[in-house]
Amino acid sequence: MSTTAPAKLPAAPGPAYTLKEERHGTRLRIGEWEVASAKRPILNGREIDAAEKSLAGLPLPEMTFGNNSLTLTHASGATLHFDALQSLKAVAVGDGWEERVGGAVLVSMADKWSGHRESAASATALSDVPLSTKPVRPHDWTFSTCYPGHTSGPSSFAESDAHDIPMQLLARQDPVLDRILFYDDVVLFEDELHDNGESTSHVRIRVMPHSFFILARVFVRVDHVLFRIFDVRVYHAFGSRDVVRQTSGLEADYDAVKRYLEKPDDLSPLTDANFVYQALGKLAARNGGPTSSPRITGKPWPGVGGKVEVLRLPERAEPTEAASEAAREELEKLNLGWK
Repeated sequence: MSTTAPAKLPAAPGPAYTLKEERHGTRLRIGEWEVASAKRPILNGREIDAAEKSLAGLPLPEMTFGNNSLTLTHASGATLHFDALQSLKAVAVGDGWEERVGGAVLVSMADKWSGHRESAASATALSDVPLSTKPVRPHDWTFSTCYPGHTSGPSSFAESDAHDIPMQLLARQDPVLDRILFYDDVVLFEDELHDNGESTSHVRIRVMPHSFFILARVFVRVDHVLFRIFDVRVYHAFGSRDVVRQTSGLEADYDAVKRYLEKPDDLSPLTDANFVYQALGKLAARNGGPTSSPRITGKPWPGVGGKVEVLRLPERAEPTEAASEAAREELEKLNLGWK
Protein backbone atom coordinates (compact mmCIF):
# COMPACT_ATOMS: atom_id res chain seq x y z
CA MET A 1 0.00 0.00 0.00
CA SER A 2 1.56 3.26 -1.09
CA THR A 3 1.49 6.35 1.04
CA THR A 4 1.30 9.88 -0.22
CA ALA A 5 3.34 12.58 1.41
CA PRO A 6 1.32 15.61 2.53
CA ALA A 7 1.30 18.45 0.06
CA LYS A 8 3.59 21.36 0.92
CA LEU A 9 2.74 24.96 0.29
CA PRO A 10 5.06 26.55 -2.24
CA ALA A 11 7.41 29.12 -0.81
CA ALA A 12 6.15 32.66 -1.16
CA PRO A 13 8.47 35.20 -2.72
CA GLY A 14 10.20 37.44 -0.23
CA PRO A 15 13.51 38.07 1.46
CA ALA A 16 15.38 35.25 3.17
CA TYR A 17 14.89 35.07 6.94
CA THR A 18 16.10 33.31 10.07
CA LEU A 19 14.23 33.02 13.35
CA LYS A 20 15.91 32.40 16.71
CA GLU A 21 14.24 31.83 20.07
CA GLU A 22 16.22 33.42 22.90
CA ARG A 23 15.97 33.19 26.68
CA HIS A 24 13.86 36.34 27.03
CA GLY A 25 12.49 36.88 23.56
CA THR A 26 12.78 36.18 19.86
CA ARG A 27 15.04 37.52 17.12
CA LEU A 28 14.12 37.56 13.45
CA ARG A 29 16.48 38.52 10.64
CA ILE A 30 14.73 39.15 7.35
CA GLY A 31 16.23 40.98 4.40
CA GLU A 32 17.72 44.25 5.62
CA TRP A 33 15.88 44.09 8.96
CA GLU A 34 16.42 42.61 12.39
CA VAL A 35 13.37 42.34 14.65
CA ALA A 36 13.91 41.65 18.36
CA SER A 37 11.22 41.22 21.00
CA ALA A 38 12.11 41.08 24.69
CA LYS A 39 9.66 39.71 27.28
CA ARG A 40 10.58 39.59 30.96
CA PRO A 41 8.73 39.68 34.32
CA ILE A 42 7.33 42.89 35.82
CA LEU A 43 9.73 45.27 37.52
CA ASN A 44 10.93 44.43 41.01
CA GLY A 45 10.97 46.88 43.93
CA ARG A 46 14.44 48.27 43.23
CA GLU A 47 13.66 48.72 39.54
CA ILE A 48 10.35 50.42 40.39
CA ASP A 49 12.08 52.97 42.63
CA ALA A 50 14.62 53.79 39.93
CA ALA A 51 11.94 54.02 37.23
CA GLU A 52 9.69 56.34 39.24
CA LYS A 53 12.62 58.69 39.85
CA SER A 54 13.36 58.77 36.13
CA LEU A 55 9.67 59.53 35.42
CA ALA A 56 9.49 62.64 37.62
CA GLY A 57 7.79 60.74 40.42
CA LEU A 58 5.01 59.17 38.32
CA PRO A 59 3.62 56.16 40.24
CA LEU A 60 3.99 53.17 37.93
CA PRO A 61 1.03 51.07 36.76
CA GLU A 62 0.32 48.00 38.88
CA MET A 63 2.01 45.73 36.34
CA THR A 64 4.84 47.52 34.55
CA PHE A 65 6.89 45.38 32.20
CA GLY A 66 9.74 47.84 32.11
CA ASN A 67 12.18 45.39 30.53
CA ASN A 68 9.86 44.43 27.68
CA SER A 69 10.47 45.94 24.26
CA LEU A 70 10.10 45.59 20.52
CA THR A 71 13.00 46.84 18.39
CA LEU A 72 13.34 46.87 14.61
CA THR A 73 16.75 47.75 13.18
CA HIS A 74 17.43 48.40 9.50
CA ALA A 75 20.80 47.79 7.84
CA SER A 76 21.15 51.57 7.40
CA GLY A 77 21.11 52.03 11.18
CA ALA A 78 17.54 53.34 11.35
CA THR A 79 15.81 51.89 14.42
CA LEU A 80 12.18 51.74 15.58
CA HIS A 81 11.67 51.05 19.26
CA PHE A 82 8.77 50.51 21.67
CA ASP A 83 9.15 50.08 25.43
CA ALA A 84 7.16 50.68 28.61
CA LEU A 85 9.25 53.34 30.33
CA GLN A 86 9.49 55.50 27.21
CA SER A 87 5.73 55.14 26.85
CA LEU A 88 5.16 56.24 30.44
CA LYS A 89 7.38 59.28 29.92
CA ALA A 90 4.53 60.63 27.79
CA VAL A 91 2.06 60.48 30.73
CA ALA A 92 1.24 63.97 32.01
CA VAL A 93 2.65 64.83 35.46
CA GLY A 94 3.10 67.92 37.61
CA ASP A 95 0.88 70.64 39.04
CA GLY A 96 -1.58 72.01 36.50
CA TRP A 97 -1.21 69.13 34.04
CA GLU A 98 -4.98 69.17 33.48
CA GLU A 99 -4.74 72.57 31.78
CA ARG A 100 -1.21 72.24 30.44
CA VAL A 101 -1.68 68.86 28.73
CA GLY A 102 -5.36 67.99 29.02
CA GLY A 103 -7.53 64.91 29.34
CA ALA A 104 -8.06 64.75 33.11
CA VAL A 105 -10.73 62.16 33.95
CA LEU A 106 -13.00 62.20 36.99
CA VAL A 107 -14.29 58.85 38.18
CA SER A 108 -18.04 58.24 38.39
CA MET A 109 -18.02 58.94 42.16
CA ALA A 110 -16.48 62.39 41.67
CA ASP A 111 -19.73 64.27 42.36
CA LYS A 112 -20.27 62.44 45.65
CA TRP A 113 -16.64 62.98 46.61
CA SER A 114 -16.96 66.66 45.77
CA GLY A 115 -19.99 66.97 48.04
CA HIS A 116 -18.15 65.12 50.79
CA ARG A 117 -15.20 67.52 50.53
CA GLU A 118 -17.52 70.53 50.73
CA SER A 119 -19.11 69.12 53.88
CA ALA A 120 -15.69 68.40 55.34
CA ALA A 121 -14.55 71.93 54.48
CA SER A 122 -17.60 73.40 56.29
CA ALA A 123 -16.99 71.21 59.32
CA THR A 124 -13.39 72.40 59.56
CA ALA A 125 -13.94 76.02 58.61
CA LEU A 126 -12.59 77.14 61.95
CA SER A 127 -9.56 74.85 61.79
CA ASP A 128 -6.05 76.25 61.58
CA VAL A 129 -5.17 73.67 58.85
CA PRO A 130 -6.87 74.42 55.49
CA LEU A 131 -7.88 71.54 53.21
CA SER A 132 -5.81 71.23 50.04
CA THR A 133 -7.70 71.59 46.75
CA LYS A 134 -4.88 69.95 44.77
CA PRO A 135 -4.39 66.21 44.19
CA VAL A 136 -1.83 64.55 46.42
CA ARG A 137 -0.07 63.02 43.42
CA PRO A 138 -0.71 65.23 40.40
CA HIS A 139 -0.52 62.99 37.35
CA ASP A 140 -2.76 61.39 34.73
CA TRP A 141 -3.95 58.43 36.79
CA THR A 142 -5.42 56.75 33.66
CA PHE A 143 -1.95 56.49 32.01
CA SER A 144 -3.43 57.78 28.72
CA THR A 145 -0.08 58.00 26.96
CA CYS A 146 0.13 59.13 23.34
CA TYR A 147 3.49 57.43 22.76
CA PRO A 148 4.06 56.55 19.07
CA GLY A 149 7.31 54.65 19.59
CA HIS A 150 10.68 56.31 19.12
CA THR A 151 13.41 56.22 16.50
CA SER A 152 17.15 56.54 16.28
CA GLY A 153 19.66 56.59 13.45
CA PRO A 154 19.86 58.53 10.21
CA SER A 155 16.10 58.83 9.58
CA SER A 156 13.02 60.15 11.38
CA PHE A 157 9.29 60.40 10.73
CA ALA A 158 7.75 63.40 8.97
CA GLU A 159 4.07 64.06 8.28
CA SER A 160 2.83 63.03 4.85
CA ASP A 161 -0.45 63.32 2.98
CA ALA A 162 0.75 61.02 0.18
CA HIS A 163 1.08 57.77 2.14
CA ASP A 164 -1.32 55.33 3.69
CA ILE A 165 -1.37 51.86 5.22
CA PRO A 166 -2.90 49.23 2.85
CA MET A 167 -5.42 47.76 5.28
CA GLN A 168 -7.09 45.78 2.50
CA LEU A 169 -3.82 43.98 1.80
CA LEU A 170 -3.26 43.33 5.49
CA ALA A 171 -6.76 41.85 5.78
CA ARG A 172 -6.04 39.37 2.98
CA GLN A 173 -5.49 35.78 4.14
CA ASP A 174 -3.72 34.02 1.31
CA PRO A 175 -2.13 30.89 2.85
CA VAL A 176 1.08 31.39 0.85
CA LEU A 177 1.49 35.08 0.15
CA ASP A 178 0.28 36.19 3.58
CA ARG A 179 1.54 33.40 5.80
CA ILE A 180 2.82 34.63 9.16
CA LEU A 181 6.59 34.22 9.43
CA PHE A 182 6.70 35.84 12.87
CA TYR A 183 4.14 37.10 15.38
CA ASP A 184 4.50 38.46 18.89
CA ASP A 185 2.46 40.32 21.48
CA VAL A 186 4.55 42.41 23.89
CA VAL A 187 2.73 43.85 26.91
CA LEU A 188 4.12 47.12 28.25
CA PHE A 189 1.85 47.84 31.22
CA GLU A 190 -1.52 47.03 32.79
CA ASP A 191 -3.44 48.76 35.59
CA GLU A 192 -6.94 48.39 37.06
CA LEU A 193 -7.19 52.11 37.89
CA HIS A 194 -7.96 51.56 41.57
CA ASP A 195 -10.85 49.23 40.62
CA ASN A 196 -12.39 51.92 38.42
CA GLY A 197 -11.60 50.24 35.09
CA GLU A 198 -8.41 49.38 33.26
CA SER A 199 -5.53 50.86 31.32
CA THR A 200 -3.38 48.59 29.15
CA SER A 201 -0.63 48.98 26.59
CA HIS A 202 0.39 46.24 24.14
CA VAL A 203 2.56 46.14 21.03
CA ARG A 204 1.81 43.44 18.45
CA ILE A 205 3.81 42.64 15.32
CA ARG A 206 3.33 40.26 12.43
CA VAL A 207 5.79 39.69 9.64
CA MET A 208 4.68 38.32 6.27
CA PRO A 209 6.81 37.53 3.19
CA HIS A 210 5.91 40.91 1.71
CA SER A 211 5.87 43.27 4.73
CA PHE A 212 5.69 43.80 8.46
CA PHE A 213 2.85 45.43 10.38
CA ILE A 214 2.83 46.73 13.96
CA LEU A 215 -0.14 47.72 16.10
CA ALA A 216 0.64 49.43 19.41
CA ARG A 217 -2.55 50.10 21.37
CA VAL A 218 -3.34 51.91 24.62
CA PHE A 219 -6.81 50.97 25.86
CA VAL A 220 -8.45 52.93 28.70
CA ARG A 221 -11.79 52.09 30.30
CA VAL A 222 -13.05 54.22 33.17
CA ASP A 223 -16.26 52.55 34.34
CA HIS A 224 -19.41 54.65 33.89
CA VAL A 225 -17.30 57.56 32.57
CA LEU A 226 -15.49 57.01 29.24
CA PHE A 227 -13.39 54.89 26.90
CA ARG A 228 -10.18 55.83 25.11
CA ILE A 229 -8.06 54.09 22.50
CA PHE A 230 -4.77 55.36 21.12
CA ASP A 231 -3.46 53.28 18.22
CA VAL A 232 -0.11 53.38 16.47
CA ARG A 233 0.12 51.40 13.22
CA VAL A 234 3.43 50.93 11.42
CA TYR A 235 3.76 49.35 7.97
CA HIS A 236 6.72 48.60 5.72
CA ALA A 237 6.78 46.71 2.42
CA PHE A 238 10.05 44.85 1.94
CA GLY A 239 12.04 46.32 -0.92
CA SER A 240 10.61 49.81 -0.47
CA ARG A 241 12.35 52.70 1.29
CA ASP A 242 9.28 53.93 3.18
CA VAL A 243 8.08 53.08 6.68
CA VAL A 244 4.56 54.42 7.19
CA ARG A 245 3.24 55.28 10.66
CA GLN A 246 -0.39 56.14 11.40
CA THR A 247 -1.50 57.39 14.82
CA SER A 248 -5.16 57.69 15.79
CA GLY A 249 -7.02 58.41 19.01
CA LEU A 250 -10.68 57.91 19.83
CA GLU A 251 -12.67 58.83 22.94
CA ALA A 252 -16.34 58.57 23.90
CA ASP A 253 -18.64 58.44 26.91
CA TYR A 254 -19.13 55.07 28.56
CA ASP A 255 -22.89 55.07 27.99
CA ALA A 256 -22.49 55.90 24.29
CA VAL A 257 -20.33 52.79 23.77
CA LYS A 258 -22.62 50.71 25.98
CA ARG A 259 -25.50 51.29 23.56
CA TYR A 260 -23.73 49.07 21.01
CA LEU A 261 -24.02 46.00 23.23
CA GLU A 262 -26.16 43.25 21.71
CA LYS A 263 -27.29 42.22 25.18
CA PRO A 264 -27.58 45.25 27.50
CA ASP A 265 -27.17 43.05 30.59
CA ASP A 266 -23.96 41.47 29.33
CA LEU A 267 -21.18 44.00 29.91
CA SER A 268 -18.31 41.63 29.12
CA PRO A 269 -17.72 43.07 25.60
CA LEU A 270 -16.82 46.38 27.23
CA THR A 271 -13.58 44.78 28.41
CA ASP A 272 -12.72 43.78 24.82
CA ALA A 273 -10.59 46.48 23.17
CA ASN A 274 -11.59 45.30 19.68
CA PHE A 275 -15.31 45.63 20.44
CA VAL A 276 -14.78 49.07 21.95
CA TYR A 277 -12.65 50.13 18.98
CA GLN A 278 -15.44 49.19 16.56
CA ALA A 279 -17.99 51.09 18.66
CA LEU A 280 -15.77 54.17 18.86
CA GLY A 281 -15.30 54.06 15.10
CA LYS A 282 -19.05 53.94 14.54
CA LEU A 283 -19.55 56.87 16.88
CA ALA A 284 -16.88 58.89 15.09
CA ALA A 285 -18.48 58.13 11.71
CA ARG A 286 -21.89 59.17 13.04
CA ASN A 287 -20.49 62.41 14.46
CA GLY A 288 -18.48 63.26 11.37
CA GLY A 289 -15.14 62.62 13.09
CA PRO A 290 -13.64 61.82 16.49
CA THR A 291 -14.88 63.98 19.35
CA SER A 292 -13.72 64.63 22.90
CA SER A 293 -15.77 63.42 25.85
CA PRO A 294 -17.32 66.13 28.03
CA ARG A 295 -16.57 63.96 31.10
CA ILE A 296 -13.14 65.47 31.68
CA THR A 297 -11.73 68.55 33.38
CA GLY A 298 -9.27 71.00 31.92
CA LYS A 299 -8.25 70.80 28.28
CA PRO A 300 -9.45 68.00 25.98
CA TRP A 301 -7.37 64.83 25.72
CA PRO A 302 -4.59 65.52 23.16
CA GLY A 303 -4.78 61.98 21.76
CA VAL A 304 -8.04 62.59 19.86
CA GLY A 305 -7.54 62.67 16.09
CA GLY A 306 -4.76 61.26 13.95
CA LYS A 307 -2.04 61.73 11.38
CA VAL A 308 0.11 59.81 8.92
CA GLU A 309 3.88 60.04 8.86
CA VAL A 310 6.61 58.45 6.77
CA LEU A 311 10.22 57.56 7.53
CA ARG A 312 12.39 57.37 4.42
CA LEU A 313 15.13 54.78 4.76
CA PRO A 314 18.50 55.83 3.31
CA GLU A 315 19.93 53.84 0.44
CA ARG A 316 22.75 51.53 1.43
CA ALA A 317 25.94 53.06 0.14
CA GLU A 318 27.69 50.98 -2.51
CA PRO A 319 31.51 50.95 -2.35
CA THR A 320 33.08 53.30 -4.90
CA GLU A 321 35.61 52.06 -7.47
CA ALA A 322 38.39 53.92 -5.65
CA ALA A 323 37.42 52.34 -2.33
CA SER A 324 37.31 48.88 -3.90
CA GLU A 325 40.78 49.39 -5.43
CA ALA A 326 42.19 50.59 -2.09
CA ALA A 327 40.77 47.54 -0.35
CA ARG A 328 42.30 45.27 -3.00
CA GLU A 329 45.71 46.84 -2.50
CA GLU A 330 45.52 46.40 1.27
CA LEU A 331 44.65 42.74 0.86
CA GLU A 332 47.55 42.22 -1.50
CA LYS A 333 49.90 43.75 1.08
CA LEU A 334 48.66 41.28 3.65
CA ASN A 335 49.41 38.36 1.28
CA LEU A 336 45.89 36.98 1.47
CA GLY A 337 46.08 35.57 -2.02
CA TRP A 338 43.73 38.15 -3.57
CA LYS A 339 43.48 37.59 -7.34
